[in-house]
Amino acid sequence: MTIDQAENLISDSGFQQLKYLQEKTNVFTVVGQTHTEHWHSAFMRWLFEPQGSLGLGHFPLVRLLTLYMIKNEDCDLTLRDVYSMDLDEVRFVTEKTFTPVGEGKKRSIDVYGESDELIVVIENKVTARENMNGTTIGQTKDYRDYAESIKGDRKTVYLFITPDPRQKPYDDHYTQITYQELYDYVIAKCIAHPQVRSDGKYLLEQYANNLKESVDGSPMALVNTRLCRSIYENNTEALDEIYEKIRNRSYSDDDLAYVVYNRYHNVFDEIYLSIDEYGSTPSSNQKNRQFTFDDLYRAGLIKDGTEFTMSYDGVDYYAVAEYRPEKDRCDLLVLDENKAPYIIDGKKRGYYSSPSSAAVDAVKMYRKIHNSEKDSSGLSLNGTAYWKIADGETFSELTKRI
Repeated sequence: MTIDQAENLISDSGFQQLKYLQEKTNVFTVVGQTHTEHWHSAFMRWLFEPQGSLGLGHFPLVRLLTLYMIKNEDCDLTLRDVYSMDLDEVRFVTEKTFTPVGEGKKRSIDVYGESDELIVVIENKVTARENMNGTTIGQTKDYRDYAESIKGDRKTVYLFITPDPRQKPYDDHYTQITYQELYDYVIAKCIAHPQVRSDGKYLLEQYANNLKESVDGSPMALVNTRLCRSIYENNTEALDEIYEKIRNRSYSDDDLAYVVYNRYHNVFDEIYLSIDEYGSTPSSNQKNRQFTFDDLYRAGLIKDGTEFTMSYDGVDYYAVAEYRPEKDRCDLLVLDENKAPYIIDGKKRGYYSSPSSAAVDAVKMYRKIHNSEKDSSGLSLNGTAYWKIADGETFSELTKRI
């Protein structure tokens, strides 16, 4: 690494902005409330309450229900249903208590929303596993039994929210939503909403910053991925060199790559966690928690050369799973419209571990090449539902077999 490369990286406006965001005081960290389930549940109640102080009405709830429908194509809720409901009448509480039939012990639903048309049951798991009721029936089934017993002709939505995509509810009637998805599809959209109140936006940003804190070796969610991608695209060679040297411990104390990383390791680690080309920090065991193409590969659900396709906005996109021996990892390689790799500076570019990042960048690259006038600045796609293998199975459907 040259001094010029190090200087260009450190002085990069994106790098400095990320450093500023990390150093910005976070009120939740200050008061020691970071990852307790009750605290996160209280935030969700505030976020989804249509009459709450956020000032966005039922917009956050609509985003949540839309994500639920995207992840659960077989659900009996439709967009027409959502738009016809009076969602402003939904009221949310935390710790909704009830006593299961035939039992004396009370149960408490983490977050519960109810109106004359809709019931929303949210089981929120941050670190703990699902509790059983003394037999083989989990708390999620007790919650669903209760909601079904009082629902009448109302629609019911059952959600299991967790930072770990590998943590599953006992009751398979629940749709799992990760904290990463909650941020991408709800919180980030609320932050960007033109009518969000300044105090509400401040709390959303503070909460989002708190999601970067590690739980069991991984952040709950990555919230600066676009910024990190920009930094990577401007400084690919320097970041690659730093990562490889630190990971392989092939440096001396005065090696410039080591000196720079050692000085700004928190900034570098967030970049490395947020970029699919890395997906982990070079000097610790922190990893991006989301399901990856390598997980599918290790489980035998795909192999080197498995083809993926995606259709979006009238365009077909192509990619292929490729095992890379030098990284001992299988990633998705996004291809152009002729099913050929993108070659930049003599190297194949466009490797992704995450389906959503791959989906967004595939669309952006296509639009850039074809000089599309469509705005891609705020584009977000649930790649787990878009990328499919030859038999039509989506990434999301494949992960259910892991």
